[in-house]
Amino acid sequence: DAQVRKELRKWLREIHDRTRHTTVFVTHDQEEALELADRLVVMSQGKIEQVGTPDTVYDHPNSPFVFGFIGESSCLDVAVEHQELWVGGRAIGLAAATAADGPGKLYFRPHDVELVDGDACLVGVVVASRRVGGTRRVELEIGGLQQPVEIDLPFDHPAGERTRIAFRPKRWQLFPAAAA
Repeated sequence: DAQVRKELRKWLREIHDRTRHTTVFVTHDQEEALELADRLVVMSQGKIEQVGTPDTVYDHPNSPFVFGFIGESSCLDVAVEHQELWVGGRAIGLAAATAADGPGKLYFRPHDVELVDGDACLVGVVVASRRVGGTRRVELEIGGLQQPVEIDLPFDHPAGERTRIAFRPKRWQLFPAAAA
């Protein structure tokens, strides 16, 4: 039961804070880990991928695996050209000042986007939509790319199936294509 799990997490956090004992909590529930931990250890296939505070691991994941494992995420194949990100032969308005030219993977979270008007952005067509709490999560098909992305919209946004939406990630990370 979701409500019982939420109350249990709160209770466990209160016990930990009150007793100041070191505790180890093993879970596959990322939300639970982010809520309960002072320090997270993300593992994959028996190897440590990243260690850090919940904020550090969520906001600055050090690999594509961690980005995709901790929290919701979308990924797009991009090209870096002249310190700028390109998708499908179009600049998308994101600078990549420290990245070498070549293929890459752009990761962002559905809630970390802004809707925009203009040329230098990502443009997708809504192929699916569902309610997630107080927002609407839409799945977008970007041009002819085979990899749909998800973004969150205000619940009252009028987007329906086949609606065109222009957006740009506000917070994102670029990884080399070989790392993904």
